[in-house]
This record gives sequence, structure tokens and C-alpha cells, in this order.
Amino acid sequence: MPNKYRRYSRIFLIAVCGFFSMALFAQSGGSAKPWYASGLEKLGFTVFPTPQALDEFSVQALGGASVSLSAQKGQIVLLNFWATWCPPCRAEMPAIEKLWKKTKDKAFTVMGVSVGEEPGIVKDFIARQGYSYPIFVDPTGELGTAFGARSIPTTYILDKSGAAIAGKVGGATYDSAEANAIFAELASR
Repeated sequence: MPNKYRRYSRIFLIAVCGFFSMALFAQSGGSAKPWYASGLEKLGFTVFPTPQALDEFSVQALGGASVSLSAQKGQIVLLNFWATWCPPCRAEMPAIEKLWKKTKDKAFTVMGVSVGEEPGIVKDFIARQGYSYPIFVDPTGELGTAFGARSIPTTYILDKSGAAIAGKVGGATYDSAEANAIFAELASR
């Protein structure tokens, strides 16, 4: 197995372990949850009992430059895997745009990663829709697969060190007062 795929497999394994750890922790009656757990759980996220460290990765921005995970350190990251043909993805994108506009002056960013699509298709879609939040492309789907994005949208919340603190499969509403409050608080700490 090439080294690159081993690294992605580790990322996927960490994410899966985080989901299972949370399930086992909940079944065991554990009560020591992180301060942000209830806020993210209200949005439908599974909160990992401890932040899950991720291996470094890079992804191509829609404009062509490569952006690394380490370049996002110091910010809360909404890492959202999506595709132009996906109805639930398209449904949540306006809410992500609103969240982005309300929080872009804080220690918060969005990494919207289109999975398995050619950059030209994604660029045309974004231009038609007018979204301004950071969009990236994963034409081979390798990064999406590494993060378990076999069903999209799949979204992770990364803390300021780049570790995954929560994950969700399926669409979400990110423009509610609750969502704005929890992401603003995450960014301010």
C-alpha cells in the first residue's frame, strides 16, 4: 500500500474510532463531556470524547493553490465534504454561506471540499450560486474517502490545533442562532 494511502487510512481510522469511542462512552454512562458538547450535539454532531489528532493533509483550493491542514491552525474549521449533484449538500450550502459571513472575522473558517468532481464543474457551480466561503476540490475522492465521506455531506469540526472534535453525516442547518453562538464561542476560546 503506498505511503500516501496509509496516511489517509490512518485519518479514516481515527475518525471511525472517534465515532465508536463516543458511542461506547455514552453507553458506559460517562458524563465528562467537553464544554462544547451540548451545543454541537443540538446541531446533530457526534462529539468525540477527546480531540482526534489528524495527520497533515493538503487539498487544492478552487483557485488552484494547495492548502494544508497546518495552514488552518489557530482557527476552528468546519470541514465539509460535498458534491454539486448532492441535494442535501446543496440544501445546506446557503446556511454555510450565512455562517461564513457572520464568523469570517473570527478565528473560524470553512473548508468546503467537493469530492470526486472535476474543478471546472465545481467552479461553474460556485459561480452560478455565488458562494464566497473557501471551496476546495478532491477530484479523486482520496481525501473524502480518508475521512469516511462515503455518504455526503459529511462534516467535521476541527479545533484550533487541527484535531477533530466532532463529526456529522448528513445535512445540517448552520444559520440558526444556536449554530452562530456555538461557532462564535468555539472561535473565541
